[in-house]
Amino acid sequence: MKYRLFLVGIFSLFSSLALAQSMAASSIEAPPSRKQLSALTYLDNMQQAYKHLNYELLYINTVQNQIDPKQIIHGVIKGKPITYFRFLNGEMREFVQFDGKISYYEQGGKPYSLITNREQSVFSNFANFDFKKVNQNYEYIILGKGRIAGKKVIAIRMLSKDEYRYSYIIWLDLDSYLPLRIDTINQSNLILQQIMVVSVKVTEAVNPWLEHLSHQKAPEVQHIPKVTSQEIAPWNIKWLPNGFKIIKDDQHRLMLHDTDPISYLMLNDGLVSVSAYISTKDTEVVKQKNIIKRGSTLLYTEQQGNIEINIIGEIPLITAEKIAASIERVK
Repeated sequence: MKYRLFLVGIFSLFSSLALAQSMAASSIEAPPSRKQLSALTYLDNMQQAYKHLNYELLYINTVQNQIDPKQIIHGVIKGKPITYFRFLNGEMREFVQFDGKISYYEQGGKPYSLITNREQSVFSNFANFDFKKVNQNYEYIILGKGRIAGKKVIAIRMLSKDEYRYSYIIWLDLDSYLPLRIDTINQSNLILQQIMVVSVKVTEAVNPWLEHLSHQKAPEVQHIPKVTSQEIAPWNIKWLPNGFKIIKDDQHRLMLHDTDPISYLMLNDGLVSVSAYISTKDTEVVKQKNIIKRGSTLLYTEQQGNIEINIIGEIPLITAEKIAASIERVK
């Protein structure tokens, strides 16, 4: 396969073949009586469906009145999951994840691959989240039933038990248990970000397009250069929201810049990742803040004296402020 995916001709051909395949029932079946399941059982079924079914989703991602239509095709070939993803508007952007690699194709750029087993597709954070383990951080409430993309769905609310994280509403297809909509909601019940499926197709056989991609040679693997220093960051975070842990802690110099090392700490609660960057400046200032929001994503900058802290993640402002205020130099 040359380092481009010629979608206009080839993809249309394989899509036509896929349409000829008969629709099959989900391998995860609801009880014959259709009695109400618990919220956690529905969510467990969702995770199994998202990982193991063969399906195609067309969906829109809405952030601050900006709508991005996207497509995902997922299948399992000889026990290995394969995912094809593309943006439907603007310049061509797509990726293929299969067999421990993720390959990126962008219009005007050279395709490349990265080694990773971490899922990059939409809904993947929820598909890998341990709902039962973190039951102390969320309440799971069944809200009721409705229709999305012509499918009967059930809505489940993940209600945060504190003010330091967002809540979510997840709509699941009652036939396949695939997620068809996820809303990110703040404390005022305002929707900050929404992912909604507008077309869903589940098939018994793997999409022929995925079969084709699985036999193609991936672009050359790019190896991310190591940072110039692997020392532990000389900073400590005294306060974290319940469930969050520091999963990465280092400092390094920016490439091509002769500056003091920048400390980097990554926080994660299994669903949300937060990055903290700490650096020293040449000039000192009285405490000042800068806040940039886009949907549920926050960039919070605080400088006091000659220390600058940047917090980036899908968290409320109060969480970023408390994290920044609790950062202190290790003595």
